[in-house]
Amino acid sequence: MTKQWGQIVAIWIGVLISGIATLALAPEGARYLLFSSIAAAAIALVSIEHLLSSSAKDTVRQQVYVSAGAFAILATLTLISLLG
Repeated sequence: MTKQWGQIVAIWIGVLISGIATLALAPEGARYLLFSSIAAAAIALVSIEHLLSSSAKDTVRQQVYVSAGAFAILATLTLISLLG
């Protein structure tokens, strides 16, 4: 696994943990706002990492992978929230 994928998977794990914590602890009315904040933070982390490393290589690709994974994770948690 390359360094790029390690960072992507680490962010996905952070999204999953944050999403589960939100699902368990946040009131129902605030969950979706917090889910959108988690998704925005995940994309911002990729941008900040590339800004700090001064590397523009594969920035957009990582942002697409992170946002797609975060969307899938949070969509699943949203379905769980709606069905639960």
